[in-house]
Parts: sequence; structure tokens; C-alpha cells
Amino acid sequence: MTHQTVENQHQPSWFDKFESIYKKLKHIFIGLFAILTCTSVIILAMTVFYFQSITKEAIHMSDDDLRLKLLYIVGSQDIDYDNKHILTEYNESMNTLIVGPKNVNKNVIKALTASEDSLFFRHNGILPKALVRAVGQDIFNTESATGGSTITQQLVKNQLLTNEKTYNRKANELVLSMRAENLLTKDEIIFTYLNIVPFGRDYNGSNISGIASASYSLFGKPASDLNIAESAYLVGLLQSPYFYTPYEDNGSLKSDTDIQIGLDRQHYVLKRMLVEGKITEYDYKRAEKFNIRQHLLSK
Repeated sequence: MTHQTVENQHQPSWFDKFESIYKKLKHIFIGLFAILTCTSVIILAMTVFYFQSITKEAIHMSDDDLRLKLLYIVGSQDIDYDNKHILTEYNESMNTLIVGPKNVNKNVIKALTASEDSLFFRHNGILPKALVRAVGQDIFNTESATGGSTITQQLVKNQLLTNEKTYNRKANELVLSMRAENLLTKDEIIFTYLNIVPFGRDYNGSNISGIASASYSLFGKPASDLNIAESAYLVGLLQSPYFYTPYEDNGSLKSDTDIQIGLDRQHYVLKRMLVEGKITEYDYKRAEKFNIRQHLLSK
């Protein structure tokens, strides 16, 4: 009797068993956490090292060189790029195809920021959410991929980089875009972009770049006289200039069906302007009724 009592006292209780299992699991989880932490630190260090190695040139480019490359416009012999007030140079350029704030209707800026980069005046050159979305679409090879580039990134890509879709190019684009935001004002970025970006073809079949050239070539007027509908149409071309352009390779107007593709894009831009509060409901409806097709220049 006494012997059985002693044996029962030495048998582990359910609590002792639970505590023993808990300690083992605790040690396992601590070990796994330590391994994952070390692995993460190593991967992070390797990623940082790799990022720095492929962006070495972008990081070490001097501010003066970067500023000059960002601002350079073909045909700008009379522009003094040393002038810290570069927008004044644009406004007073003898080349009528180079324009500044004084020569561009505000509707163009509203259309551009509303449809291409609604946070332009608030971000530092890049949008983390858009980048994550773009990377995810690239990894999973999503067909309907959406762009993740800000206007600043587009300026950098057009002025310093190529259109190749590589991580090397994208990494340099990110570094240079953030540097560009520290070197240039928002207005300098957006007006330089408008002066250099492609707008497709004109009625002679020639390639055109810059908002002034596009305004004269499509509507026969300076960019300062563009109305809301015309501004939205020209800005709509930017997403894919040679797809949305109303002109064929030889300069003749495309079919009504093909022109409608560009008009659909214009309607999207107008809708974005309305949603972003850039125009009123009245302005929106009036612009929707404007007949772009009748105002396009032709031979």
C-alpha cells in the first residue's frame, strides 16, 4: 500500500507533461526564429549590396551632371542651363517649341497630373505602393499590367535611361528619380517633361515631341490656347503615343474606328480630371461634347 503511494507520487502529472512539451516547443520556435532572423539579415545585406553595385553610377553622378542631363532639350541652343531659374529660360526661349508655365494652359497640367500622377505634388519621386504592384505584376506576369512610374520617373527614363525592362534599369530609375526631386522643383520637372516627351506623329507623318509641337501639329494653335478637351486629348496620347496618335505613318488621318481609340483615352483623362476635382461637372460635360475629330489638322 505504501509502495503504491510512493509510485503515484513520482508519476508526472498532466501539468508536468504539458510544461515539458511547452519548453521543447519553445526552444524549437526560438531556434527557428533565430535562423529566420539570421537568414533575413543576410538576404537584406546581400540585397543592399547588390542594389548599390548596380546603381553605383547613378549614386556617384555629380549633381551638376545630373541636372544638365535632366534638363537638356534638343534644339535648345539659346537656353542657359546654368541659370538656376530654368523656367524663365523656357518662357523666354526663341524656340517656340520650348515652353514654360507662361506658354502652357493650366488645363494641360491638370490633365497630366490627374491621369498620370495624381500625387505628383506630394511624393518624393516614387510611389512605394505603385512599385510593389508593378513588381507583383512582373513576377506573376499579369497581362493587364498597370504602370508604376511617376512623372519624375518618366522624365528620368526619357532623359537618362532606356526602355528596357530590367531590374538594373528600374533600380537606377528609382535612385535618379529621388535625386531629381532634390535638384529640381516640381514645376521644373513637369515642364521639362512636357517639353521632351513624345506625342506620336503629325499630319506629315513626322514624329513629334513636346507639348508645343503637339499642340501646333494637331490643332494648329499654341499650347497656351488649348481648351480642356484638347488638353485631355493630347495628354491621353502620352500613355502610348504611336498607338493613340490619330495619324498614319504617311500622315493621313486614321479611320474613325482607330481615332475613337484615342478619344476613349481622352474620355478617361477627362473623367480623372473630374474625380480629382480639377474641373467641374459643367466643364466635364462640355469637354465631352467637344468634337476633337473636326479640329484635327490634316493635309
